[in-house]
Amino acid sequence: MIRSFPALLCVLLFCGCQTTIERHGKTARHKELYVVIDDAGLALAEVRQFLDIPVPMTIAVLPHQKETKKVCSLIRNDGAKEVILHQPMEAYDRQKNPGFGAIHSTTRPDEVARILRQNLDSVQGAVGMNNHMGSRITENPKLMREVLQYCKDNDLFFLDSKTAYNSQVPLVALKQHMHVEERHLFLDVRHDREWVRRMWGRAVAHARINGYAVVIGHAWCKETAAAIRDSYQTLENQGYTFHKLSELYE
Repeated sequence: MIRSFPALLCVLLFCGCQTTIERHGKTARHKELYVVIDDAGLALAEVRQFLDIPVPMTIAVLPHQKETKKVCSLIRNDGAKEVILHQPMEAYDRQKNPGFGAIHSTTRPDEVARILRQNLDSVQGAVGMNNHMGSRITENPKLMREVLQYCKDNDLFFLDSKTAYNSQVPLVALKQHMHVEERHLFLDVRHDREWVRRMWGRAVAHARINGYAVVIGHAWCKETAAAIRDSYQTLENQGYTFHKLSELYE
């Protein structure tokens, strides 16, 4: 399967038309890949497998975890990578614990800024944030208004991880005159090799057709690291480019 993966990518690269998309009146994007790796901060080894891949990526770090500070330091020392806060938020399934520093449905709007400030003190060097879990919160316009306003006031970008079907983030951002992006694909909802590589192939196709793709993987998934590591040279040879997420907000 390893030997055949670049060949499979070649099929994806050459099929269909080459499309460039004009966005927001800015420079058109063409075959751009924005890889975001969530859930960093739990173990150094998990992050190192992505830092060893020599392409730009964005690493989303959980606050107040065992290795949060060390992980942030490693990422900041890698010029090809950037740090964002992986902001814990309550999910619809209340049996799922979002972790330390979470925003809950019971959080008062005037508490949001303090929570974010404390979490950003933990995740040092963050240039933006995305939501960890958060289906219940991203559907709450009052709380998301506070989150986005904090980002706007502190020159941070926000990526909607799209864990909620009815996310209110785009509407709130529109009202606050903010540019937000959203995740297009998750790579590793299932952890098996075949699934991850199939999703990575779809991400590549999305970038070819739509000009760019924002894809989320997870630091604990070795198969995600392997899929990117095994294919990035093939992709670059075919004109695909890897980017830090912050470039979408410039």
